[in-house]
Amino acid sequence: MSDKSLKFCRDILSKVSRSFALTIPMLDDIIRNEVLVTYLQDRILDNFEDEVEELDFAKRKMLMDTVSKIFSSRDYDRNEDFEIIEKNSSLIKNPSLRELSHNIRQVHAAYDKFDDQIKVFSYSWFVEMNQGMQKYLQKKVRTFSELDEYCYYVAGTVGGFLTDLIIYKMDMEDRKKEVLKENFNEAGLFLQKVNLIRDIKDDLENRAKHFWPLADLKITEEELRDKENKSGALKALNTMLKDAGKHTEALVKYYRALPDELSGYKKFFAVNNALGAATLEKLKDNKEIFYGSRPVKVSKIEFLKILKSPEKYFIKKIQKLSL
Repeated sequence: MSDKSLKFCRDILSKVSRSFALTIPMLDDIIRNEVLVTYLQDRILDNFEDEVEELDFAKRKMLMDTVSKIFSSRDYDRNEDFEIIEKNSSLIKNPSLRELSHNIRQVHAAYDKFDDQIKVFSYSWFVEMNQGMQKYLQKKVRTFSELDEYCYYVAGTVGGFLTDLIIYKMDMEDRKKEVLKENFNEAGLFLQKVNLIRDIKDDLENRAKHFWPLADLKITEEELRDKENKSGALKALNTMLKDAGKHTEALVKYYRALPDELSGYKKFFAVNNALGAATLEKLKDNKEIFYGSRPVKVSKIEFLKILKSPEKYFIKKIQKLSL
């Protein structure tokens, strides 16, 4: 793998995701680079789906399809497509995300060094992510069924790639392979739902869409914002928390099926999901999610405790959610 391209990927990670900048370095050498580069590839696609405002559907779709095409196994001159993404990266307001997208050549150079088989299943999941994201560009999430589908496209597909990567790289019992395959989607849905629940105020105020299934929750956007309707908003919040909590059993099954040799990945998984569970715990009955001046976050002290003993806190937090 090109030292220059991989160095760029490592350096940009801390600029585009504080959480993954902490946890991706925990990963075992055998899978770390593939996870890093694939995360950045997915992030570039997401940038054009979610970080560019006032863009008509046709152009947004074209840009997302161009990103997808670049990471395909097709043997073609990519210069024109690289230039399209580089030029349109100026539409992205966040400077770090703009820098990442503008340097798509570097990310692709790192990706192109992957084992051919890894590129095959990586791209198959990437295509599904792109198609699903595009489906929800013009479609609102109204029901919990649609919420599950949306979360599958944007996060379950990531779990699918990680699971394929682990199975491909590691010598595993067939029984454990099946457990991973049966539970990867719910593991992805859990963390995505945590993010969508936590970010509702910002989404309502600053973005053109959100992902709370208001039809099933029997509440409107105006009622979520209205401080006079605090009890109704909190009822909707706790319904969302209960829905996210239904995935906890799958999280534990997935974690326990991971190969012991992947101690770094197990730590990565435990940290991310312990933080997710701790976030849900902090959100319960918390009106600040709707009316607070700052985002609701896990305290630094609790975060450091999780980093110190990730498995202990993962199991503890998940079991607490399951009660």
